[in-house]
Amino acid sequence: MRLLLRAGILLGLAAAAAAACKESLTPVHFKDPVALSANLASVDSAVNTQVARSFSTATLNLSAAKAPAIGPVASLLATVRPQLQLSGARMFLPGLLQARSMQAQLPNLSVAAAQGRVIPDSLYGRVYEWDTTLHQYRWLGTTVTGLTGVRFILYAVGLNDQVIEPVAQIGTLDILDQSTASKLQVQVLVKGPGGTPTYIDYTISLQPTGQMSATAAASGSISNGLTGADNKTLTFDQTLTIDVNNATAHAVFALNNPAITLIMNESVAVNNPNIVINADFRLIQNGLTIQAVGRITINTSTGSALVDVTVNQDGHPVASISGDPTNPATQWKDAGGQALTAAELAALGHLFDAFEAFQKAVEGLFLPVTTFARL
Repeated sequence: MRLLLRAGILLGLAAAAAAACKESLTPVHFKDPVALSANLASVDSAVNTQVARSFSTATLNLSAAKAPAIGPVASLLATVRPQLQLSGARMFLPGLLQARSMQAQLPNLSVAAAQGRVIPDSLYGRVYEWDTTLHQYRWLGTTVTGLTGVRFILYAVGLNDQVIEPVAQIGTLDILDQSTASKLQVQVLVKGPGGTPTYIDYTISLQPTGQMSATAAASGSISNGLTGADNKTLTFDQTLTIDVNNATAHAVFALNNPAITLIMNESVAVNNPNIVINADFRLIQNGLTIQAVGRITINTSTGSALVDVTVNQDGHPVASISGDPTNPATQWKDAGGQALTAAELAALGHLFDAFEAFQKAVEGLFLPVTTFARL
């Protein structure tokens, strides 16, 4: 799934924390990096089910109207992402995309909220199905009585996350309007055929705090739909505060099996021509806390980037990288300045993949409310 989650680590605080770790704490090596990699792989199973992927496909169809607003940012990310692949700073990019997308919606947010609803009454009860002739979702005339929103039928998707034809139904997506006169809010429910099991259940809201500022929130759960020891359920709580030039976000994810907690804090500041992202991501598992503190500066004119990322384990520095990621001399080193072992590099890769996957997993969570509110 596609996701954004973040919030408010002050720029100076993040820099000070990274500096303190470098100057005063004893360097260590990863504790059991192989086990860390295995646990992170298990986390992905909660958000990478067939139904979850189908949900992502449906939300992408909802978001087609938003594409022009974030097109320039998407192009920039396509240029910068390859530069950041080895540095791990790619994990910051989903947050940037979400922040810029939400900032583009600010001019229309107050107007949309004043209407007191996200989904027009005239659409209540409509069921949207896949049209195999046009290869897209359409309302084909089916309705559900008493549904205060709309329903999308979910279908099996291929490895490219596109609906497979002929179609095979694997679940339903309900978007239920819960808006008030001052806040846009919907509940999103994803269930299997016949209404069980529940795979996704969360509430999202957007609330203006001024003419050009707003607060967004998302909280709920994502599950693999299995029972007993096989069940993996990820609960989450995310807040996002935005204005025209800045965005801060905070998110907490907790997996039940194995017990893993991820805490993500991120800020995005636009100071033309630069975009500056500061982040503090923490993974807590088996009594161990692994922290990645980073800063990335992207020059929107040249498409170049500078990175500064430090990884700590229980408050002690493990590895760091700093400089121009396209320079061959910019490499990961341990706290003593030595090259990392193969196992440590693999653990770092899994760590950054996990942070990026979680951001992508919630990047699309706000799309049902922003799309139907015509933001």
